[in-house]
Amino acid sequence: MFPAYVVPPEDIAEILFALSELDDYADDKSVAQFVDESERKVRESVKILQELDMIVVDGGYTVNIEYNDQIQQVSPDDRNTVFKKALLRHQPFIDYTTYLNRGYSSERASKMVYAAYEDLASGQKYMQTYFERLGQYAGILTEEGDISIEVREIPIDSTHSIEQLRESLDSELEVRIYLHEILGEELMSFLDEDTKTDLSNGYLKHAKSPRDSISATGRAFEDFLRNVGDEYGSNDRDYGSASGIIPVVNHLQGDDLIKRIHKRRVFALAEIRNKGGAHGDDTEVLERWDTSSEIALDCAITATLIIRSIYSYASDERLIL
Repeated sequence: MFPAYVVPPEDIAEILFALSELDDYADDKSVAQFVDESERKVRESVKILQELDMIVVDGGYTVNIEYNDQIQQVSPDDRNTVFKKALLRHQPFIDYTTYLNRGYSSERASKMVYAAYEDLASGQKYMQTYFERLGQYAGILTEEGDISIEVREIPIDSTHSIEQLRESLDSELEVRIYLHEILGEELMSFLDEDTKTDLSNGYLKHAKSPRDSISATGRAFEDFLRNVGDEYGSNDRDYGSASGIIPVVNHLQGDDLIKRIHKRRVFALAEIRNKGGAHGDDTEVLERWDTSSEIALDCAITATLIIRSIYSYASDERLIL
């Protein structure tokens, strides 16, 4: 939860560093002594770090490993990069920037987000304050509250121009906004953070590393299918032990959570994943298939659209291609 008490982002970053340094010895008193601040500021900062999923509070304070490694490696002047990473993985903040990108003011955007996430703060104004301050600190927002990264017009109907789409998806923020526009708020909230990160990497890596891009897309897609089964499937099917896309989709069909057209599309995507990212030489020809940036991007787009289609049917029996 974002508190009413305002802590400057630089102080929150220093407290995150203190938690990392003190590790098992970290408590409010020791952290306050380390950073030479009040215990109240430490407690309020912990609430923010916990909301951003940067730390775990469970009888003590544990910095999540990826942020722990990063905060240890960067200089004090570069700690904003740690918060940029966290904000781009925080779905309410992505919703907020999506509204900003559509032309809404910061106040209006924060009110719309707060309507969906009232537990984020005890008041909309407090959430807005932290979104603005942390966004500016991370370099995502300007001092005027605008998005600092140029988010170009992304063609939602990607059949218009694949090249236009490729040129528009240059940063993680652009990709996250694109996914939000395609998938919608409900589905984005359903996807776990690892899935969203892998799906984003499917787009971000397609040009320079097509094989890594296809692998990331495949992981995201398989995790999504398994999560659909866990959420909407029957108890007599063990989705957790199903290894690979095909066994999981067979379970989904058995639970009537997908239609035949879904299964055919999934099989085609799984074949691309196996040949282009997940495995080495093709067992039939004993050679490895070449991959291209175009097929990697097509894989990411296809996975995104099938995710939308399967979720719509599994959750609401809506038929969307």
